[in-house]
Amino acid sequence: MKGATEGYLRKSKAGEREAKETAKRANKQLVTISKKQKAKEEAAKAGYWSGASAICVALTYELMKASNAWPGGIQYKAFWSHEAMITTLTFVFTAIFGWVYRCAHPDSR
Repeated sequence: MKGATEGYLRKSKAGEREAKETAKRANKQLVTISKKQKAKEEAAKAGYWSGASAICVALTYELMKASNAWPGGIQYKAFWSHEAMITTLTFVFTAIFGWVYRCAHPDSR
């Protein structure tokens, strides 16, 4: 009986040592992020996507100007070139890019 008890204790000690080593490794790899840091990262990501949206709108307008091909034809050039239309399209593109971001990153809010 004494041998069985010592064998169990030896195995138990080895398991305990192994668990401590695993915990040490996990603690070294663990990164703690405060809510403020997380909010800052999310704001930066939102800025990138919003910037990408604005670039997309600007490129679209430059392509339409260069090719002189406006949706609906040349008679709609004044309509598409108006500030309100550019602002509206920037908003729409930003909303679409935001939706794509949320679909691509389900863990974000």
